Amino acid sequence: MSKLDENRNKINLVDKEIASLFEKRMGFVKEIAEEKSKRDKNVYDSERENRVIKNAIDALKNSSLKEYTTEFFRDMMEVSKKYQQDIMPIKKTANPLKLSEGRKAGYQGTKGSYTEQAFNWVFGDKTESISFNSLEELFQSISNGEIEFGVVPYENSSTGGVNAVTDMMRENDLYIKAETEVRIEHCLLGIRGSLLRDIKYAYSHPQGLSQCSGFFDLNPGITECSYANTAFAARDIAKWENKENGAIASKRCAELYGLDILRENIQDNNRNKTRFIVIAAEPTPEIDAVKTSILFTSNHTPGALYKALEPFYKDKINITRIESRPNPRRSFEYYFYLDFSGSTSDPVIRHALEKAKESCGYFRVLGSYRVM
Repeated sequence: MSKLDENRNKINLVDKEIASLFEKRMGFVKEIAEEKSKRDKNVYDSERENRVIKNAIDALKNSSLKEYTTEFFRDMMEVSKKYQQDIMPIKKTANPLKLSEGRKAGYQGTKGSYTEQAFNWVFGDKTESISFNSLEELFQSISNGEIEFGVVPYENSSTGGVNAVTDMMRENDLYIKAETEVRIEHCLLGIRGSLLRDIKYAYSHPQGLSQCSGFFDLNPGITECSYANTAFAARDIAKWENKENGAIASKRCAELYGLDILRENIQDNNRNKTRFIVIAAEPTPEIDAVKTSILFTSNHTPGALYKALEPFYKDKINITRIESRPNPRRSFEYYFYLDFSGSTSDPVIRHALEKAKESCGYFRVLGSYRVM
């Protein structure tokens, strides 16, 4: 046996020990998640993460592994957070956002939509809402001051960012006030008395359709039909009264519009979630903000994007999302959207933002906000 093979066998044995310890660690993570759920506490705890990393570094005998140990434990804690988020039930906030006196809030869609569900969790189900037929109408109403807040889908765990919303945030100079998550559980709905074999057309929002690609692979006779909103699709097939038409939407839509549930949970990912954000015209930071989003363009110089991101690495700031979108005014140039843990009230965060600005052309803080 060569020295290489010998060392690989040793690594295999160590990996088995690591896997066993990882399983044991995740068991404790699960118990912590259950306790946090009882106490209505957030998953993310920056102070706890920093202590874990410090303890790991202090236990090292080889100090040259400090940087790699930090990266290893950060990655492991990201997995732990994801596990907690997947197993913790999503609860209605005990501290909903408050509207200014005489002001209103709205969302795009209609009753039964996942966005309406997010709206109720953020503001409370007794808050009067205004529903809009299109995202453009909702954004314009906020920009014009007709309503104070709007709730929109921002990112899905299976299909990524909602590009229309991302672009409109830039075009309308709006800000993020809060965010929440909704677990997405798609059903195939049909009119009363219809069966799966009757359905020839399935209507839903494009993201809803793409989140159920496996279902369509198993049912090639059903044609996917894009619609403005999942709940609009359910409402309208109920009006059309045609057994050939189905909708991919929530269980609540079946109740609201008198439809039968032909198949439940047809989404590809059973842990499918959508992030919804509350948007406003003014950048009013929340006192209990735990997350910040920025929008920027990097200079056209070598290493400019790296230099814009480097301050976050140096200040140990956890970036949770980065996405690029084309600049419609300049060919092959891009806007970058960045989400990270922390608030602009933190001097460390402010320092990183000031350093990042130096390598950026356009730069704007989209908001420091709470997770509800």
